[in-house]
Amino acid sequence: MDETERLLLKEKPCQALLAILELDQAYASLISKRIDSTFAHTLRILSQLEQAGLVSTRTEGRVRYVELTGPGRRAAEAIRMLRDAIEDASDVKKRIRRIQELIDEAERAQGDRELLAGPLRRDLALLRSRSSKAEIDLLESRIRRIVSR
Repeated sequence: MDETERLLLKEKPCQALLAILELDQAYASLISKRIDSTFAHTLRILSQLEQAGLVSTRTEGRVRYVELTGPGRRAAEAIRMLRDAIEDASDVKKRIRRIQELIDEAERAQGDRELLAGPLRRDLALLRSRSSKAEIDLLESRIRRIVSR
């Protein structure tokens, strides 16, 4: 593993790249605030990112602006996609846990269980492409058992 790969496996450098991507005109103190890091540490990160060819700097007056290079932009966009995928997976897990809780409640409920099962089936259908088939199949079989009682 080379130094650039090691650098991009750390939290603050990734946050710095994302901050630069999202800011119109990025400079060290603004990036430092955005990533909740000391100014000195941010300067060290930016220096490493510049040495890796992921950012470049330009000075206008007293301000030194930081910009993504082509590879830096691709890396930042890949990090953003990875972050979004992780957040999506977390959201799916939360939704599945909530459906499991509702199925548990429906198993204990009295009355029209079919009425309780309808929305759960719909929610599972929406999650089918975003979760494991086995997990969804198991929940669907639990719903079928509830309705068939």
